[in-house]
Amino acid sequence: MPVERQTAITPEPRFEIPTVSEALYTQTREALAKEGYTFVVGIKSVSIGQLAADEATSRRFDYFNASEDVCAIVPPQMEVAINPNKLRIKKSNSKSTDTQIKKIQKEETTLKGKLPQEVRNFISMRMQNASVLMQADFKYQEETGEVLFTNWFGRTDDEASPDLVINVGRADPTSRLSVGAWVRGDGYGPLFAVSVVVLPRKLAV
Repeated sequence: MPVERQTAITPEPRFEIPTVSEALYTQTREALAKEGYTFVVGIKSVSIGQLAADEATSRRFDYFNASEDVCAIVPPQMEVAINPNKLRIKKSNSKSTDTQIKKIQKEETTLKGKLPQEVRNFISMRMQNASVLMQADFKYQEETGEVLFTNWFGRTDDEASPDLVINVGRADPTSRLSVGAWVRGDGYGPLFAVSVVVLPRKLAV
């Protein structure tokens, strides 16, 4: 369901994205591809409120229930890489938000251990906000005709209220995308932590 476009924009808390040479950027991409992180998405600085209000993307939503503050959170412009076959982190469902964040941190440590030493510190993983997950799902549909969130939901740390955080996904692969909320401290069977790698920025020449 479309929502009104938000005028007040709330930047997402910033995190450091390193800038590297083109050679190191390419080496990082190649190393990640060997681990299955082959799908790369350029994330735009747009909020879920903007996505839901935009005519081009609003038709992709089935259910939309988010607070005004959540609708205004804007991620930084960046590139992310995912492994479409392992987007869900194993055994991360039925866990609280804080436990799922720890699962993502463990996943980051494991992945970095598999990458060459010269590039491993250029990537990072964190619990991404709803806009990032939506944009990834939309881009995957455009390029493959399939959806990333088939019959499950990805947890975010976007607060709909002090006790509720936003999730993104769908109950069925033929459905449109749903944006809902779940209790921060509770787990749910179809609600997973997701593995999203933030790529380094390429040095402008």
